[in-house]
Amino acid sequence: MGHMKSVLLSGYYGFDNSGDDAILKAIVKDLREVNKDLDITVLSYNPEKTESMYPVKAVNRFNFRDVVCSIKECSLFISGGGSLLQDVTSTRSLLYYLTVMFFAKIFKRKVMVYANGIGPINKKLNRFFTRTILNKVDLITLRDNRSKEYLDIMGVTNKNIHVTADPVYTLEPAADSIIDNIFLDEKIPKEKPLIGVSIREWEKAKGLETNIAKAIDYMIKEYNATIVLIPMHYPEDLNIGKDILELVKEDGCYILKKKYNVEEIMGIIKEMDMIIAMRLHSLIYAATQSIPMVGLIYDPKITGLLESIGLAYMCDVEDLNIDDLITNIDNVWNNKDSIKKDISNNSNTLKNLALMNVKLAYDILR
Repeated sequence: MGHMKSVLLSGYYGFDNSGDDAILKAIVKDLREVNKDLDITVLSYNPEKTESMYPVKAVNRFNFRDVVCSIKECSLFISGGGSLLQDVTSTRSLLYYLTVMFFAKIFKRKVMVYANGIGPINKKLNRFFTRTILNKVDLITLRDNRSKEYLDIMGVTNKNIHVTADPVYTLEPAADSIIDNIFLDEKIPKEKPLIGVSIREWEKAKGLETNIAKAIDYMIKEYNATIVLIPMHYPEDLNIGKDILELVKEDGCYILKKKYNVEEIMGIIKEMDMIIAMRLHSLIYAATQSIPMVGLIYDPKITGLLESIGLAYMCDVEDLNIDDLITNIDNVWNNKDSIKKDISNNSNTLKNLALMNVKLAYDILR
């Protein structure tokens, strides 16, 4: 490829979120597989930790001077992946990601939005800012069709938009021996069927913990299953997991107490017969391993993922009905073999689409 230029990555990195850690790991891996000497710098909340986890340089995302210097030095600025462009979490977060892209364009750097999920963006001014910036960037790849439809509705007219897939589809789980040791260490028995549950806090979801605990009791009794609560974001998910565990009446529910890396979490989910999850990347990890799933919808991105792999088993957490949840769980459990085959077929396609992100990134750097 001749002389390779440098890449600066911006995202929700350094916050101990397994999904975003996985995105960064996948992007770095995929870029380096094309050019092992590629110079990559990451804007991170915890630069030291990011540098220790990945073969990259990292700078503090909130140090204005370092960020500007890094933008000036890069050839390609990548904003990705995940749900960066939304204002449900906060307007401040959205404006941060738009501002760093804006500076990259001011310094005449190539800018790529890499496998993003877009929206919801509820405030009119935020939609205006987002539309303005996205119409100026060089390339936009999106992880699902819903995000493309959302950009169309917002009036984004950028001609260089492609629907690809989440980068995480290119990752592989840790070795079976490592996963076996984790189960031993956590004292989680594997003799019975295993069902994973990944829940996050969500203020609008009233009675979430109670309903999930009831569903866990049902699965333990009806399926003679062992339930594993899988935290994806520390410490929030661990805390709500412990709250749910206290509400479970039946014996046979466990929580992963230690923090595990991306490949380890993927390997743990690979052991499951089924997963019920709110966290997007717990569902993506499941999809990469063809694990049947029920999605708990708190954000359109969950619906977008389930649609992309051809599944319709989902419940809205803001209006969660225990009977509806159990009906979905039963449907997946009773059809898990055919669902596994369907997911396998779709996930291979999505892996190839995920690799398209890399090709398109290199294309605009030539």
